[in-house]
Amino acid sequence: MRSLPVPVALAVCTYLSYVACGDLQLTVGDSTGLSQATVSRVCAQVSDILAAKVPDFVKCPAGADAALAKQELDAIAGT
Repeated sequence: MRSLPVPVALAVCTYLSYVACGDLQLTVGDSTGLSQATVSRVCAQVSDILAAKVPDFVKCPAGADAALAKQELDAIAGT
């Protein structure tokens, strides 16, 4: 028997709880009423969706901007 799909709001809250707290999937499942397997599946799905959106929001610098960014990062790292 297949279970009902997890509502989007619950899926996102479950994912955020898992990544923010670093708790075990079983613990997150206990607090949300989902099984560990469902938490695992939800986290994988939400993670894939977010990863697909990265190119829309994260831009790496190029050319002179890249050199400046590298210098700034080196300064932060103390190298």
